[in-house]
Amino acid sequence: MGTGRTSVYAEFDSAGNYVCNPFKKELETNIFISVVNQINQQLEFYTRSYPNSTAQEQHDFIMKYQKTWDVYNKSKQCIEALGINSDEIASLSEHVKETIAVPEFGFLSPIVVTFAMIGSIIIYRKFF
Repeated sequence: MGTGRTSVYAEFDSAGNYVCNPFKKELETNIFISVVNQINQQLEFYTRSYPNSTAQEQHDFIMKYQKTWDVYNKSKQCIEALGINSDEIASLSEHVKETIAVPEFGFLSPIVVTFAMIGSIIIYRKFF
């Protein structure tokens, strides 16, 4: 079975914010599938274009699409409110999930953990 590209149009209010239409489940499901595919494809394209990019660079790239993430979150809430399990409809790729989970500390993360452990040991020895 082949998959084709279908244009999907969401409803927006006068301020440009996504609006859930509870009377059109199929439309809302298609919007959710479309935005998930868009996010997955954006990161896939970036990693093909920049194969040596770091996890932090990939994180920064994918997170800069705030409007897309806003539609993703609102669309997901919409279909779940309509009784549809979003995980059964479409899901972010494992690569996207790993990329958005990259901590903001970057290379400082191990240093922060080390200091926290040392501090815990000092406090423990002082009071026990």
